[in-house]
Amino acid sequence: MELRDAIEKRRSIRDFKNTDIPADILNYAIENAFKAPSYNHLREWDFIIVRQMETKRKLIESEKLEKEINMTELTKMFEKEDSIMKGMYLDAIPRQKKMILDAPTVVIVIFKPKTTVEKAKKIYALNYLASVWCCIENFLLSLAEHDVFGVTYIPQNITAIKEKIGIPPGLEIAAIIPVGYKSDEIKFLKQKEIDIQSRIHYEEWK
Repeated sequence: MELRDAIEKRRSIRDFKNTDIPADILNYAIENAFKAPSYNHLREWDFIIVRQMETKRKLIESEKLEKEINMTELTKMFEKEDSIMKGMYLDAIPRQKKMILDAPTVVIVIFKPKTTVEKAKKIYALNYLASVWCCIENFLLSLAEHDVFGVTYIPQNITAIKEKIGIPPGLEIAAIIPVGYKSDEIKFLKQKEIDIQSRIHYEEWK
């Protein structure tokens, strides 16, 4: 597959088939993830592969995703936002619990930070964040090559998750990524269309 084809195929998917992902596909995607640029050349990333329902429930409990979403309140939160953004969030947020439980595999991407965001005094002190997200994109593009898709979920209660699944001190969670083959009933929402030429500037902002 050409790179452009993989980029075109990669989408955020929250509805999955109940079909296991072969280990060689996951290993291939992780191998490519480690080819991403690393801010300190050490590639300090790890991947936790979650398949057991017990572990998935630990994630749900840590993130307090058991409670039902109040759609009226949620809609009000986004009432002044761009219509495409609003549609995406109103579709995605109520399905966070289900996507974690239903995905045949959930991947937790771990990284070693240089410093905390609060303590960073220079923008380059946060290069480790850019680095781990390059790693994640390589991972997702490599899955897309094999018609496997996922969605990045950024946890809010990282300390609780680290305690429940034994992540060592000094390491952090970049994202929780439910992955799998997309459901046959999946519906894609409209995405923002970008006039590329209007986003390209030469020599200065004009």
